[in-house]
This record gives sequence, C-alpha cells and structure tokens, in this order.
Amino acid sequence: MDRMDFSIKIARKVGLYLMEHWGNAENVRQKSSFQDLVSDCDKQAQKMIVQKIKDHFPDDAILAEEGLFEKGDRMWIIDPIDGTMNYVHGLPSFAIGIAYVEKEQVILGVAHDPVLNETYYAIKGQGAYKNGERINVSENSLLKDSIGNTGFYTDFTGIFISAIEKKVRRVRMTGSAILAGAYVACGRFDFFIAKRANSWDVAPLFVLVPEAGGIVTDLSGNQAHLNTGNFLFSNGLLHDQVLEVIREVNKKVRK
Repeated sequence: MDRMDFSIKIARKVGLYLMEHWGNAENVRQKSSFQDLVSDCDKQAQKMIVQKIKDHFPDDAILAEEGLFEKGDRMWIIDPIDGTMNYVHGLPSFAIGIAYVEKEQVILGVAHDPVLNETYYAIKGQGAYKNGERINVSENSLLKDSIGNTGFYTDFTGIFISAIEKKVRRVRMTGSAILAGAYVACGRFDFFIAKRANSWDVAPLFVLVPEAGGIVTDLSGNQAHLNTGNFLFSNGLLHDQVLEVIREVNKKVRK
C-alpha cells in the first residue's frame, strides 16, 4: 500500500471520530501538569492509527505521543491530537499529525484539520499540497507585512512579542504546532516559532514547510533535527529577520 495514500485516509478517518467528541472528550486528565492534558479521545485516536500501521506495515517502528516509543530505521511519528487543550475546550484549532521517517529523514508528512476539513501533505521532493492543490509559502519579505505564530513559553513569549509587535502586523497563538506550521506552508503565516517541542509536535512540518518553499532551522539558525526541540519555520524570506529578533530576546533573557 502507498504510504501517502494510507496516511491521508487514516488521518481523515480519525478526524471524523474526533469531530464526534469535539468539546465533549471523556476522562480528561493531566499528564506532566494541569496545563498538559490527555483524554480518552487521544488514546483512541492513537490506537486507530497504530493498529492500521501494524496491519499494513508490520515491520515499521512507531513513535507516538501517548506512550509508544519504538525505534527503527523506518518509523512512523504520530500525534493523535495536536492541540488537546483546544480540543477538549471545543476550540477549533487542533490537528492529527502523521509522519514517516527513514534513517532520521522525514519522507512524508500529513497534517489534517478536521474542523475545516483541510488535509496538508507532502512527500520529500514532490511538493506540498492541501486537499489536492499545490501550496506555497508566502512571498512577504518585510516584517511589516508579516503575521507570525508562537507558542506560549513563560521565559520567551512575552519578551518576544514586546520585541517584535511593532515590526509585524500581528503575532498569533493557535495552540497547535502542526496547524501553525501547516499555515506557514500555505502562506497564512509567514513564520512560526516552537520551543521545547517534541518530535511528534513538528515531524510533518519537516517536509511540509520545505516542500512548500520554506525553511526550518533551530532558533540559532543552525540545521534543525527532529530532536532539536526549538524551531523556526518560515517562508525563508523573513527567516534572518526573525532570527535577529530572537537573538535580541535571548540576550534580554540571559541578563
């Protein structure tokens, strides 16, 4: 079976399941803190994806957010609900993330938004798409014309917004890393900053954003890897300008 076709179909199937329980998830409980939630829907969504992978690709390893950490040269990375906080509160920013990796290189990535019924997908070397149409990053080369996204980080976000808010049109926080990165790929956002992100939070973006013409680095501008943890995804044209603001912020944080 074709891995891309498989990934799209299972992501959409899981999306239909999630929509049935959106805002009404059962057994919502905390993981590492009261701000890090998991529900029965997370568990069931992951189970649906994992079972299908094991049925069709039994020799592949699986790394999934809710407690499955296998290793192998051929591996699937899964986030059953990226944006669980939004999901359990009935907010419309969450996504299913599926990526396939060979020897630590992301070969394909899928991000499915069940609310808007938008499926973003890319295969390395073959471009990026949304619901069958080719997508590209924005052509904005000036910060003053840009809109960006960042997660909420107590030691970064407030200082970063203060440093950049008068240089950009606006900075948003969607609450879903996978959706924020997909929006960079299709030109809705010009850049997205992720700190302390796990590989399942960003894996599909490692192919979606570059195949749409964008760039991903760590927050120092160096080559990013799935385990880097800190990432800047952008349209490429604004990358150095955003990095410069990040450097200013880091200097203030260290003082």
